Amino acid sequence: NALALAAASSSEYCPTIYADFVRRQLAHFSPEGIFIAQEGESQKHTPFLSLSEDGKSATVIVGNGDEEGGVYHPMTASTDPSEVHFITHILVKDQDDNFIVNQALDPTAEAPATITFAVPAGVTEMVAYEWCNKHGLWAGPAVQVPTSETETVLQDTKSLATSDECTAQVFESETPFTEADGVKHTPYITVNEDGTSSILVGEVGVAIHPMNGSPDGNEPPHWITEIYVVDQDGKIVAMKSLDPTGVTEATMDFDTPESATTLQAYAWCNIHGLYEGPVTEVGATKEAADADETTVTVLGDGSNSGTTAAVSLSVIAIASAVTLTALKM
Repeated sequence: NALALAAASSSEYCPTIYADFVRRQLAHFSPEGIFIAQEGESQKHTPFLSLSEDGKSATVIVGNGDEEGGVYHPMTASTDPSEVHFITHILVKDQDDNFIVNQALDPTAEAPATITFAVPAGVTEMVAYEWCNKHGLWAGPAVQVPTSETETVLQDTKSLATSDECTAQVFESETPFTEADGVKHTPYITVNEDGTSSILVGEVGVAIHPMNGSPDGNEPPHWITEIYVVDQDGKIVAMKSLDPTGVTEATMDFDTPESATTLQAYAWCNIHGLYEGPVTEVGATKEAADADETTVTVLGDGSNSGTTAAVSLSVIAIASAVTLTALKM
């Protein structure tokens, strides 16, 4: 479940995620930029990076609960928007501001929020960052790396985003936007005859939502970060995190659940919030899907196939919690 660094270097995903976190930080948390906890202040949000004895791997832990009087950041999953509180991502950059790792975290995992990764060759310094769904972007202290002890490895540089785009922003509505608010953001489902279904955000000939990454951060990134689908019972049957690299449309394909009679898609725009598509009837003559397709299926690049239904529920809970100020297009 890892990607080669060479492949990752050509992707806009990691720098785009980071650029969007910085944009949100400046707009909603602090005009002065990334938070850095000072000595004497709570270190609950600080991502502390430490090297293994041989220097070949590193671990990031958010908080200092291992110290007397210290505390780890909580990892709280819930269907109640007011209760959801967790570290959604941990990122690590090297001395040249290249991304070594970008890991999305599962809110159902026990605290502390932590990742472990191999240290690539040539890295001499690392800084860890974390995004808290309630309190924004935080940086930890820089850690020097003995260059003679590092090695070339594969890195898990793109994980399925679980709630990276579901921060406490304001979008002028406590409910999802609909087709009436704009075709461009609306996810439309097509049920195919081969037992699959397809989604396109926007409508050909009317308006298609852009997929604009921002690897240098000079332009605000603007893309559909997630699409998920619910059936007639409100059960999540598919979910996908989207990479803006090299694509012009936000799309998703999934196996149509055998038990579904209706499907409805939701799409999250990093700038304009949550949109729901129209309810789509599922024909009785569709080909039968595998029996286990009625369970939650998380789609992506294969890097995080173990994401649970609870993660998806937390995504929706945070998205449903947004209260608004006109950012619609």
